[in-house]
Amino acid sequence: MEQLRLLRVGPEEKTFAQYIPGSFRPLLGQDGAVCVGAGYGTAACGAALAQRDRRNGYDLRYIFVDPAARLCGLGTYLLRGLLGELRALGARQVRAVYSPGMLEDGRQTLSILERAGFTAPKPAATRFSARLGDIPDLQFAPPPEMVVYSAQDTPEAVQDAYWALLDAEELPEFADVEDLERPWGELSGFCTVRGALSGWLLIDRRGEGCHVAGLYVLPEYRGGWTAAALIARSIRAARQLLPPETQVWASAIDRNAFSLCDKLLRLGDRAAKETELYSVYRFQGEGGL
Repeated sequence: MEQLRLLRVGPEEKTFAQYIPGSFRPLLGQDGAVCVGAGYGTAACGAALAQRDRRNGYDLRYIFVDPAARLCGLGTYLLRGLLGELRALGARQVRAVYSPGMLEDGRQTLSILERAGFTAPKPAATRFSARLGDIPDLQFAPPPEMVVYSAQDTPEAVQDAYWALLDAEELPEFADVEDLERPWGELSGFCTVRGALSGWLLIDRRGEGCHVAGLYVLPEYRGGWTAAALIARSIRAARQLLPPETQVWASAIDRNAFSLCDKLLRLGDRAAKETELYSVYRFQGEGGL
């Protein structure tokens, strides 16, 4: 008799690759990435993938159930199996951050999370997406006391100031470069005012697109020109490297940062906008699952 089984998936498990997007497949087999797959007999039915962050929590990166195997509890089975693996590794919590446009069947995915014990979804940020060619040039010349660097060229003293803030846990999670999957150094940037770190813009490479993963300005520099300078430099760099049809999207930035992007880039009706949602599963110790 055929039986449903759960197994840990690595890069050698080719039958499950069809359920993992191309941008996530390089994670398979990497330290900190955990993927489980569901099989029925010899057939693969779906997979779920999570990735560890620097705080010993995990992000739910992807879960997919084969359309032929849906509506029978397989998604919950997969997610509970993944949570069991993460609990054995000592995880504190698992986050799921998503927008309606990211879900093939939003109601089904939300019910899977809820049945597995995730909190009810809450609004986290506003997400926008647009073609690079539809984003107008931002004409901005930084004042003399301001310098904007690419992440590749940032002076060591500025980098040290950034890491000191991260180590002190004084920053929101979206401001952490270690949460990026494939940091894009040419497009990411750091800004200084009179030599002191004032803010940064983090760009992640997702497939062939650009993900604006974090825009953060230190409180004492808000209301100035740091964000505008960072965005202007990144747009110029992107135009030199990428074709105009490249997809650009932003998420995990706070409402003030999104409003600034919306105003400076004058996206208007050309951008798709969605509310990004956040759910979390917290491990409760023995017997918590």
